[in-house]
Amino acid sequence: MLNISLHPCRWLSLFNKTLITTLASAICISPVFAKEKLTLGIHPYLEQSELIKRFTPLAQYLGKELKIPVEVRVGPDYQAHLNAIGQDQIDIAYLGPASYIKLTQQFGPKSLLARLEASGKPTFQGHIIVQKDSPITRLAELKGNIFAFGDPSSTMSTLVPRAMLEKKGISLSDLAGHANYKGHTNVAMAVLSGDADAGAVKEEVYLRLKHKGLRSLQITPAISEHLFIASMTLAEDLQIKLRDLLLGIRSTEQINTLLKPIKDSITGLVPVKDSDYDSLRKLIENEGI
Repeated sequence: MLNISLHPCRWLSLFNKTLITTLASAICISPVFAKEKLTLGIHPYLEQSELIKRFTPLAQYLGKELKIPVEVRVGPDYQAHLNAIGQDQIDIAYLGPASYIKLTQQFGPKSLLARLEASGKPTFQGHIIVQKDSPITRLAELKGNIFAFGDPSSTMSTLVPRAMLEKKGISLSDLAGHANYKGHTNVAMAVLSGDADAGAVKEEVYLRLKHKGLRSLQITPAISEHLFIASMTLAEDLQIKLRDLLLGIRSTEQINTLLKPIKDSITGLVPVKDSDYDSLRKLIENEGI
């Protein structure tokens, strides 16, 4: 029989090396667990209190599964939200397509998690709206009128409608006036009140306020849906876990509880890649927006 014996000091040295290796491995595998909480950042497309209410069920679900509290944070405006994501001040972010394109232009590639699927499609549309009894029937007739836009970085309330107007030969200087309003609802209210002759909003807002006296002048092109991204500073295993959790929301009960508060037409979350937003990039670039 082979008998191996080690000096007590050799045993202690071996024990210390094993302990150090184990601790180092644990730190490398799960550095994120040193964080006290994660932030889920949202762009301010609706009132802050409404957005916190809508996203809290999802934040609580992610926090429970990750065993780290997740706090919903609404940006003061689109650009501030973009800057916070780009500077890795937000761990998980929800943003619109145009904001995502602008983000990657300014700060480079980001870790993509998932995008929305609404009514079975991973795309969405908006409406250029006028009052129900407005004499305006075509986009070309908007020249010389007042237009209400949303935040300058908003996909459906600014960038896409501006590109649509440019395509018809209408630049901002061809309008009698224009203004940017905070949130899609305020854009619709500007049209309803007569402060603007036309405006642009996402479909959800148009359908909700249509009965008050709005008419759709034209529907926008279909654009790849809103998406979730993760900070590049998060550990890779956490990014994978977040992606798996979001894409794993599939049961009717989960969708109703976690996703429909965000948008009633949501039918799930689906995989996302950067090229999904190429058509919007082309639209914006072609019209010089």
